[in-house]
Amino acid sequence: MDKRFFKALILGVSFLGAAVTPVFSQGLAGPYLAANRAFEHGSFNAAARYYVRAMAADPVNVRLKKSAMISFVAAGDFRSAAGIAHVMRANNQSDVFVDLVAMTDFADKGDYESALTAIELNQEHLSPLLWGLLDAWVKVGAGDIKTGLKAFDTMSENDTLTIYGQYHKGLAQAYLGDFEAAAEILGGNGDGALHLNRDSIVIHVEVLSELGRNDEALQVLDGAIERGFRDEKLIALRDEVARGAAPSFTQVGAPAYGMSEAFVTLADALSRGEPDRTALFYARLAQHLRPDFVDASLLVAELLELEDQFNLAEEAYGRIPEDSPSFKEAEIGRAEASRAAGDTDGATEILVDLANSFPDDVLVLNALGDIYRGVENFESSVEAYTQAIENVDEFGSQHWVLYYTRGIGFERLKNWPAAEKDLRRALELSPDQPFVLNYLAYSYIEMGIKFEEAQAMIETAVAGMPSNGYITDSLGWVLYRVGKFEEAVAPMERAVELLPVDPIVNDHLGDVLWMVGRKLEAEFQWRRAISFDPAPEELERIKRKLDVGLNVVLAEEAAN
Repeated sequence: MDKRFFKALILGVSFLGAAVTPVFSQGLAGPYLAANRAFEHGSFNAAARYYVRAMAADPVNVRLKKSAMISFVAAGDFRSAAGIAHVMRANNQSDVFVDLVAMTDFADKGDYESALTAIELNQEHLSPLLWGLLDAWVKVGAGDIKTGLKAFDTMSENDTLTIYGQYHKGLAQAYLGDFEAAAEILGGNGDGALHLNRDSIVIHVEVLSELGRNDEALQVLDGAIERGFRDEKLIALRDEVARGAAPSFTQVGAPAYGMSEAFVTLADALSRGEPDRTALFYARLAQHLRPDFVDASLLVAELLELEDQFNLAEEAYGRIPEDSPSFKEAEIGRAEASRAAGDTDGATEILVDLANSFPDDVLVLNALGDIYRGVENFESSVEAYTQAIENVDEFGSQHWVLYYTRGIGFERLKNWPAAEKDLRRALELSPDQPFVLNYLAYSYIEMGIKFEEAQAMIETAVAGMPSNGYITDSLGWVLYRVGKFEEAVAPMERAVELLPVDPIVNDHLGDVLWMVGRKLEAEFQWRRAISFDPAPEELERIKRKLDVGLNVVLAEEAAN
């Protein structure tokens, strides 16, 4: 099934095409086209500004208002989006997205009766999961407790709906102070606890603590930690409960908590590692309802990075508080977003500060090493990777990357013995790892040694990652270096297919084609390589090949 159709089916309606339908109105074309282009490229702040200018030229155009509202939501300017939504509703111009923005604004202000009027006509336009959760929570917030709790029970079309319906009913019971009912539901009624995420574990523990059932709370925490929910905050909570302390129930302070979690559940299901404007819309609504909701901010940041909106992503990562278990992850993400936005100094500063706060954290030190390596500060990168390696308690296959990246640093510092030792160690931890095999083998090729072993390594690497252009290029290049020119043609042509604008790969294909007598095609590839902005020393070498031919260049290099 086409993914876009599938998402529209889940949602019931999609705004993915909302900003690209032509509008014809005098004086509108310039800002409208600029807005569409900005929205298409994910520049949501710019799109919102241009749509507002277009609205000034055509104030009755419903599509422009909706597009501006959606752009404001995506950019994180909920106040402006809500203003447009309320105007549209007052003018009988609402649709499901307008109503969702209005409902979110009402709920944020504690006006659940108005939120109910904003959402009640949209059941057929929303997924059963989102509709069921929002409808139930808004009714609870509006004071219709019995109907709201019953609404959670009606979510029984399939197991997924039932699980989420009951989990949220447990949250609602805890919010209402009925901890006995909440504990029974969150405990799973004998079918296994309803622990859908880390927060659900904390809520379950707090509920049990309110009932004085600390032994059960301790069992919940021990079981969660055994299953991998292992972070400083959860361990600290476990120690608190073990000491006999009774943490109070604090997690769900308003129905907006559950509504926010419902939005994140749908946003996460829609995104799955790909850009998705509907997912971003939901995640932004969740973030507005609960500014401290870590899962919402992390998802917003991830979706913005996929849109190449790195400044907005950095802002989203920056909302994660220091006492959150996800703080280190968020700061690493913030640094990467800053680097991707072109602020390498800012990214480095973020990670240096983080490493100073967590001097023994392997992931933080690895990220710092990566930043230094990215700006070719290889001495500092090696220092960071070394510190990370020294702080590993027990090495596993996942630690190959530390030796691989430090090996790259040593190689670039011209310390080949140390580089080779690290790359070999990386292969001990993760045998046949394609990136390590490729880097080690390519280094052997460039040094003119161990051609036979290098070829075997690269063949293994290609088998492991057949669609990686750089590894495929290495295979063609080793065949070229050992004089197997005819055999080198196919992998080099495949490498160019995979990396059509890489100057080095195009240059390599030119060399291979020259050696099999296809000289006109070789010169074409060299010219293509020049057009892709090679490094200065590579540029001069390619120009020389075009002037005198590869044979002369190789003879000159051999003579020198």
